[in-house]
Amino acid sequence: MSAKLHPVSRNGETLGPWSVEQIAEQLASGGVAITDFVWDSADWVPLMEFAELKAHLQSKRPKAPPQTAGKAESPVVSEPSVMPSIAAAPSMKPEDALIWYVSRGQQKFGPFNYFGVIKALQDKSIFEFDYVWKEGTENWIRLAEHELFSQEKVRELLAAATPTLAAIFAKRQHERVKIQTDVLVNDNMTMSPGQLVEIGAGGAGLIVKNAKLMPGQLVNIHIASTDELPAFNAVGEIVSKKFERAVRNTRAPIQYGIRYVKVDRVVEERVKDYCRSLRSARQTA
Repeated sequence: MSAKLHPVSRNGETLGPWSVEQIAEQLASGGVAITDFVWDSADWVPLMEFAELKAHLQSKRPKAPPQTAGKAESPVVSEPSVMPSIAAAPSMKPEDALIWYVSRGQQKFGPFNYFGVIKALQDKSIFEFDYVWKEGTENWIRLAEHELFSQEKVRELLAAATPTLAAIFAKRQHERVKIQTDVLVNDNMTMSPGQLVEIGAGGAGLIVKNAKLMPGQLVNIHIASTDELPAFNAVGEIVSKKFERAVRNTRAPIQYGIRYVKVDRVVEERVKDYCRSLRSARQTA
């Protein structure tokens, strides 16, 4: 085991210090995410770029599973391959086995246990249009189309409310409420119309007629006025994108979640007041 210990920063909290092997275990269990930071002698670097961790995971990876297709629509159907066993020990619960891998483009991450993948979905480290593969199966499958990671299954887990799941399904910092009004989204190349469907002090849910926007992308947003809120502009980061099976063109309406990067403080307070008033109304109803 590596003797060198590294602190890890997650949401402003410093964890550890841990060895590279311990960081890999934390990553697999969902204790940390690939977008968290590790102190690498002279600077904080993302875990996904940490050379020592990369080398450790490379040494543990199985032989090549079936490859995903060049196009995002479907994975390649390959003949079954002989995979090394990463099965759980007899005393290990099935959901604790480190048998899950995630693929995005040319990058592959893992191994994770089942709840590690669920947590990565909740943290927006991976997305439902990414692919997942489990030891013993033939093909990569989109997370949204896998029965264990579908929206229905995630809702079922959320309803279970066990201590393990409570830590995974962290409550959103800013509550969002349902609302409807027009929006315009500008990605510096295209102006796309859409609808605002939910709003909160920290972000919003939009349905936009642009299927090409991607998580991590910054966009300029204009939200039309409603009876309760004035029109306002904001800069937002796309943090989620709902997977749709049949997208026929780039102007198809897609649901996105955005986090405000820049918004007027007065507007932010108005939105907070609006959300509080609706919450109070529900509680007294």
